[in-house]
Amino acid sequence: MGRTIRKNASSQAIVADARVARANAVARGGVWQALADQTLVSVLTHHADVETELETARETAQPLIAARDVAAERASTTVGRVADEIWNAVGRPGNDPALSLLFPGGIGYYVEGDVATQPNRMLMLAKLLTAGIHPQLPAARAATAADEVRASALELAGTVESANAAQLQVEQLDRVRLAIARNAGIELSNLKRRYKAEGFSESDIHGVIPNRPRKRPIAKPAPVPQAPEPPKVP
Repeated sequence: MGRTIRKNASSQAIVADARVARANAVARGGVWQALADQTLVSVLTHHADVETELETARETAQPLIAARDVAAERASTTVGRVADEIWNAVGRPGNDPALSLLFPGGIGYYVEGDVATQPNRMLMLAKLLTAGIHPQLPAARAATAADEVRASALELAGTVESANAAQLQVEQLDRVRLAIARNAGIELSNLKRRYKAEGFSESDIHGVIPNRPRKRPIAKPAPVPQAPEPPKVP
């Protein structure tokens, strides 16, 4: 007995089988084509439309993601430079509790981790810089540093917003494409049932719909019984 493709097969394989089945049905014409058209045309058309949208979305997202990555690198460089300048401005201390309040554990907190939250962390640094935390850091120098960090953070925030929106669009369309492919697998099963209702033989049906027999699991050999251990002599 033949089988249609598994529901958990790859989306590409399912859609490929649906396209082959439609092409085979068109070649036969008559009831074969009519039922295939009723069952498969809509889902295949929808899938092709989403594929086109997905490709466009990916092309749109690529430069936006690249711009975000460049802005993130530039922002990290700005934070590193500002930290070095402030360290120099307060006398290059080896251990400075006030400086540790501005840069706890160094600059890692501001430049590492999720790029989506990096602008907010940098804006927090800009606020700390103008709070007068370090007594040896001149107010004018602190204000200049804060302005530089803030401007870089805002630039990064803009690129993050654009890139994230584009990425979400790609992810959504990819999920829609997968759902359509799964539906195509269901429609292949429905098409087979309709062909059987018309009285077509199993072999004729799978001359149209690709036959995907399930592989039988390989039986594991029975465990070899272990000889009982001899009783221990006291």
